Amino acid sequence: MQVTEVTDSFNLDNVVPFFQPIMDLKNNAVWSYECLARLLTFDQNSFLPKEFLFLVERQQSVAQLTQTVFSRSARYFRDINMAWNINLSLSDMTDSNTLKFLQSQLEDYPNPKRISIEITAQNALVDSVKFSQFSKICGALGINIVIDNFDTQEWDLQAILALPISAIKVSATLFDKATSDAATQDFVKGLISAAANNKVVVIAERIENQETLKVVKQLGIKYAQGFYFSQPKAKAE
Repeated sequence: MQVTEVTDSFNLDNVVPFFQPIMDLKNNAVWSYECLARLLTFDQNSFLPKEFLFLVERQQSVAQLTQTVFSRSARYFRDINMAWNINLSLSDMTDSNTLKFLQSQLEDYPNPKRISIEITAQNALVDSVKFSQFSKICGALGINIVIDNFDTQEWDLQAILALPISAIKVSATLFDKATSDAATQDFVKGLISAAANNKVVVIAERIENQETLKVVKQLGIKYAQGFYFSQPKAKAE
């Protein structure tokens, strides 16, 4: 797309959440939704964050972007009995204004336990002190933490599972590799077992075809997300 098209259309008022389901494989039902930022133009074209984030950073509005997506997601699901997740960056996690905003948003929010904050594995481990502080705030607010983007063996699995988290999202590429690589297979089986022992839910993400879904089910994973089920949409269906 043309950069000028995004530039001409950019305004935080035009950023809205799109919703992608996380499926309960046993019951073939939506278990939760991930809320993803999208920029809508006046002619209803949508743009991914990677296509407009440079404008957000240029305007020093990263925190405002997070707050916009969170508040609109919270409003959407306020009276719907459905769990939902939203991504926070490292800067969000350590920004005092963003943390105060979350607290104000949840003062009278019904059942905050329906909400999960997604943090990448890298950001969760890069500064254990800051993550610990952030997790205490989430605990006080009653919201969950989900580790996102766990897609390689380079992260310390035991360190991740020792964190106060409710779930870990693992890339389907790791499960695909496990079918042909014995070491990866052992790692994946160990991950699933260790997560169960720590009462942490494993979510297979980036499921794009029936073959990968079959592998995931054979491994006993109960939750999954990806284009195979649905692309992010403007309405939770």
